[in-house]
Amino acid sequence: MKHIYIIIGVALLLFVSCGRQQTAKSIVKDFMEANVGDYSKVSYLEFCDIDSTRNISDSLIQVLHGRTPAHFSKSISYQQRGGKTLWLIRTRYLMDEDTCSATFYLDKDMTGVVAFKEN
Repeated sequence: MKHIYIIIGVALLLFVSCGRQQTAKSIVKDFMEANVGDYSKVSYLEFCDIDSTRNISDSLIQVLHGRTPAHFSKSISYQQRGGKTLWLIRTRYLMDEDTCSATFYLDKDMTGVVAFKEN
């Protein structure tokens, strides 16, 4: 009987993490669509698993805001931080035949992108 509870618990954790992964992907895609100059040239290669971090300071977020890649709009609207912990997700995508890699930092409630950096 104890094994059944363990199996159910693991299944629930997998279900919750899959939901967060899909939410993070959707947020990144929406952010890219709103902020990339010619979004029709973007095709996604992969998304890594979502993770959390507490190692991003407000001053680093400001630095990341100032490093906007050329294919992004210069006036990006970011989500507020909303806590010490941020979610992060890495993605690789094609842009005009170039393979790009970026890390996106999402607020703790997963409502938007706080900052991003090209890798």
